[in-house]
Amino acid sequence: MLTLAVLLAGWPVVRWYVARLQDGADEPLGLLALVAALAFAPRKGWSELLSEVRARGLVWGLIGYILGFPFLPPLGRALLWMVALAWVVAPRGFAWAWGTLLVLPLPVVASLQFYLGYPLRCMTTQVAAFLLGCGGVAARGEGTVLRWAGERVLIDAPCSGIQMLWTLLLVAAVVANLRQWDGNATFRLFRFASAAVFLANSVRAVVLFCIELHLWPAPPFAHEAVGLVIFALAGGALLWRAERIEPARRTSPQEGNDSAEVRPT
Repeated sequence: MLTLAVLLAGWPVVRWYVARLQDGADEPLGLLALVAALAFAPRKGWSELLSEVRARGLVWGLIGYILGFPFLPPLGRALLWMVALAWVVAPRGFAWAWGTLLVLPLPVVASLQFYLGYPLRCMTTQVAAFLLGCGGVAARGEGTVLRWAGERVLIDAPCSGIQMLWTLLLVAAVVANLRQWDGNATFRLFRFASAAVFLANSVRAVVLFCIELHLWPAPPFAHEAVGLVIFALAGGALLWRAERIEPARRTSPQEGNDSAEVRPT
């Protein structure tokens, strides 16, 4: 009953989410994250006793959702509702890994592009200029433009790396759920995914710079092929890192904060 009540409270969020799926502005793979969240959702215990910590988290999540509803943008409401839902449903022991799968389906890519796209492109430009300098090409980064020998190459919006980051975070969350990792191990893999994306995106900018200015011979399809190869390398590095992360220990349903139980209503 408690889970059903939270689901009903989120009906405006669900309606908004369905409408956003139809406008084509966000990552179409978001449905994959939603399917993964449903696949890893606990099969039992939807009406089990809540620990005191989870009950407090649920209460504060719902309070934030209700009080912020008239003022927050739809994405903010959706995040608060997802937090409240995660407090009720998330599998014990790897709640952070599953909670990430619950957030990733939200239409966050367009918002991240708007707020973080330009700063990330500026950072990528500077790192690419440094890497080119190490290779003997004295390129200069100005904003999101690489300049060299009177030529200029623009680091445009798709080169911000946000879509690549979203995809690798989805892969990392799926791996963490498959292995039922605790929060510490999950965040370690997320940190590696973020660093791998930034480095891979900078390398992609360097390679595309050399191709666009004909410093390297390349076929017409090289631009797309470079992106796919770089992404595959970043994904491979993520899986390699996942094999070397050792979670502290797996939390059992009876351990931790479950000593004080709150019966759902």
